[in-house]
Amino acid sequence: MNKPIFISGDFMILGYSDAQRLSTAVFAAADLARRHGANLNPKILSLAAQIHSASGHSEPALPSFEDTAEYEQITTARAAEILGCTGRNVRRLAQRGRLPGVRNGKHWSFNREDVEAYRDYR
Repeated sequence: MNKPIFISGDFMILGYSDAQRLSTAVFAAADLARRHGANLNPKILSLAAQIHSASGHSEPALPSFEDTAEYEQITTARAAEILGCTGRNVRRLAQRGRLPGVRNGKHWSFNREDVEAYRDYR
């Protein structure tokens, strides 16, 4: 990485390539978070968009590996069917961080791909 050009108590000037890498990484993280049912802080996304547009680009660069991917969200009951266990066991796996999922109130949702990957590699 390039070293910052200037650092002060309140600000830092980044090199062009570092700024581009930073904005691309933030957009990739936002895409990954969205895939798992979460969202990044809107202020961070806005800052990344400003960094990206300062380089003369009008739209953020999205990661090419995610362009055509679709993610099916499934319920705890459906995840239990796929794994061949109870819904209670699925919730315990999610609470312990062994199975990626998002909790909305009392209900969990999971990406079908994540559940199938867990089933195949456990």
